Amino acid sequence: MLRSYLVVIVAGASLAACGGGGGTPPDPDAAEPPADAALDASTIPVLRNPVDLPDLALAQQAAALLGVGGGKNCDRCHALSRERLRAWDSESDAAESACRTNNLSPTTQGQAAGIVDCFRDTPGVVTSGWPPHRLGIYNTAARLAWFEYVFRLAFGPSWQAELDDFVGEAAMPRSDLGQLTQGEFDLVAEWFARDLPQLDAVVPADPPPTQCTTTITAEVQTHVTTMATQGWRQRNADEGILMFGCQGATEPRDCLATYPRAGATEETMGWTDVEPTTTVRVLREHTYASNYWTRSSADGRYVSHGGSPVASQTYRSTVVDLARDVNVPAAALYDPGFWPDNSGFALQGGSSGGGSARFCEQSLLGSEPAMITFSEPQCRRTSAVGLYQHMGAAPGGDYWTVDGQFDNDNGGRMNSTNPQLRDVNASANSESDIDLTAMVHTGTQFVPRATISVPLPHEGDVIMSPSARLLVSRVSGAGDSQAGYILRRLVATPAGSTYTINVPEIARYCLRGGKPAVSFDERWMVFHHYVESGDWAALGYAAADDPGFLALRDAQTGGAANLFLLELATGTVRRITTMQAGQYALYPHFRSDGWIYFIVRDRNRDREWIAASDAALVYE
Repeated sequence: MLRSYLVVIVAGASLAACGGGGGTPPDPDAAEPPADAALDASTIPVLRNPVDLPDLALAQQAAALLGVGGGKNCDRCHALSRERLRAWDSESDAAESACRTNNLSPTTQGQAAGIVDCFRDTPGVVTSGWPPHRLGIYNTAARLAWFEYVFRLAFGPSWQAELDDFVGEAAMPRSDLGQLTQGEFDLVAEWFARDLPQLDAVVPADPPPTQCTTTITAEVQTHVTTMATQGWRQRNADEGILMFGCQGATEPRDCLATYPRAGATEETMGWTDVEPTTTVRVLREHTYASNYWTRSSADGRYVSHGGSPVASQTYRSTVVDLARDVNVPAAALYDPGFWPDNSGFALQGGSSGGGSARFCEQSLLGSEPAMITFSEPQCRRTSAVGLYQHMGAAPGGDYWTVDGQFDNDNGGRMNSTNPQLRDVNASANSESDIDLTAMVHTGTQFVPRATISVPLPHEGDVIMSPSARLLVSRVSGAGDSQAGYILRRLVATPAGSTYTINVPEIARYCLRGGKPAVSFDERWMVFHHYVESGDWAALGYAAADDPGFLALRDAQTGGAANLFLLELATGTVRRITTMQAGQYALYPHFRSDGWIYFIVRDRNRDREWIAASDAALVYE
């Protein structure tokens, strides 16, 4: 097996290190070796040391280190179910397969560079980065001596900057807490090397609810009625915030009129043929591939996501200024967010120093920066807010963020050999909770208060409405499939320097889809849904084996995702796009006046666009 190959190579790298926790890294003050100059093998740290424990004892210790049984670690972001751990085991197998031809005890620059490259998202492309799944469980060793040694040898004088980028993107867990020592990693890696023996004994079955019943209480309509006059759409209009592309417009639907309609070109045909009275505008074509989700400022001027046209290991995300038609590279990775009052924005980085989350005043973008380093005085880094955060602001009160367990969703990737053909799992387990963090604007920065944790069993991918008065989650069903969406009120009552929190459920919608977003008047929710095997009738095909429908599901040229608009108070849902094979409409969200922004990825044409739909305005 590949496992056996890895154990033999790694264990043989330095026999003296087998009992000593990782060997001795090179002297940091020593001169860098010339390219391809051989090093003394006795100085090479080992990736992992074999562990001689019975299977059950090994499983108990390794599972506890990961967070099974109550200790917070990997389960801050991921449900540690049997299915999740087996998926990580498969990713580890894939990592070993990708690197099986490399010498894992390298002594030359070329050998070390080969190791670095095999872990890249796209080997051979130096700007493609190191996503965690490419390393499997070995991402938990990214901060240990073996990786430092490899990067020193591979990059010479620039090794520290390259290693920082690698750790920032690949290392798990993300936070400063829960990082594994060499001895702890040895235990975890040994368990995975043995293919998780005794998994069922140490990770209990955690069956989620198997049924969903749509329920909508009267509180939903009450909330929608209140937000019609008190929500951020009306407040921003009262404040005179100018919406992007609305010069000369007499009503919101007249905005963005200078941008071409979808369907004007061959590659945009079919984006908007569900309802002929709606309009989709094509705002911009990318010169690069975005990464994970996209979000936009309340006024619609700024659009942000992971991915960057800059050939840099530091600037891995972008803020697009539509008014200037420029990309502003940002020294972060992904997970953008904007406050609903147009006052600030956030992105997640990866390095632990100073925190992964980066929050800035939106005035920074107004100064037309060439790049965003997040060392600007308008910015602050914090470890208080976890990955996959969502943002809102209580009218007249604090700013808020929410984060918790999530499932990665990066569909429609260009040149993908494994296209997304169904909605991502909803794997949140019985121990899942959310972290709510209130943030205070000091006049120059956004400063977090103490984080408040709230249990939400089997609910993940939680988002917050613009007013911070609603939460929406994807709830787990059988086999980690999604059972639906749950809508909750967020009641935050001040209690000294903190809050008491209540989150009563007020609605449940039995639908499948991705991470949603709520409109600024809080009447609508929008989400994307991948075309799945049972969708043939809803898409107008005569049968599941209709050639046109099969083309949408073809793993070589197909795959597709559409946008859906849900009215919260009634449960009425409308599909608002019909994408063609290989086209993915993804990550929809609202700007303040009701326009829906989203991304279209066309993996067959290797192209990507920012688009906008007026569907919510049509159905008002």
